[in-house]
Amino acid sequence: MIRTNLLILIGLIVMFSSCNKIDNYEAPNGDIYGKLTDKITNQPLQTEQPNGFIVKLFEKGGSDNSPIIFPGKSDGSFENALIFQKEYRVSPTEGAFFPVNEVTINVGSRTEVNFDVIPFLAVQNVSVNVSSGKITSSYKISRSQLGDKIVERKTLVSSIPTVNKVVFDFKAENDLSGISDADILAAQYTDEVSGLTSGKIYYVRIAVRTDNSLKKYNYSEVYKVTIP
Repeated sequence: MIRTNLLILIGLIVMFSSCNKIDNYEAPNGDIYGKLTDKITNQPLQTEQPNGFIVKLFEKGGSDNSPIIFPGKSDGSFENALIFQKEYRVSPTEGAFFPVNEVTINVGSRTEVNFDVIPFLAVQNVSVNVSSGKITSSYKISRSQLGDKIVERKTLVSSIPTVNKVVFDFKAENDLSGISDADILAAQYTDEVSGLTSGKIYYVRIAVRTDNSLKKYNYSEVYKVTIP
């Protein structure tokens, strides 16, 4: 019995002493940040969060199958301050834009890297007008590189600043799959969304999509309006 109690006491001492050991692992001390610029509009790429695009970091000497992955933001910016200072290959991907060449960069305490991207589509010449109980949007669809068939356009209206394909309260949408891309790109579109509450603030955004494999949308910026 005494031997058993002694063994238990020794075990407890070992357990508690191991719990008090100081963690000597080095904390991440690197920070990478930047933005994607739309080469059609020359403005930050408009997308959605968290599914608009991702950034992949491939550590020097690491496996290409195990990159560090983190999402971009809806305004095309990105940042990761939880990495180590070392050399990485950097690539934005899985967005509504054509493939981008990766770059190699030495990440320090705060390192900027930016990318120019060619979106599948761009929304241009946008105007949003308000009247009693409704908004009317007007816009054109543009592109600079041939890609998948243009299949959809929509005007989305949200009562909160976040507005995208899944976050909206009202919408006007149109199927473009039966119209030639040449005719789509030549047209000026107008959408009307009604049933809005007088005196309330809404956020309006245009979304357009090609028949890309990831079903990603290209967006306009968000317009804040008050219904009279």
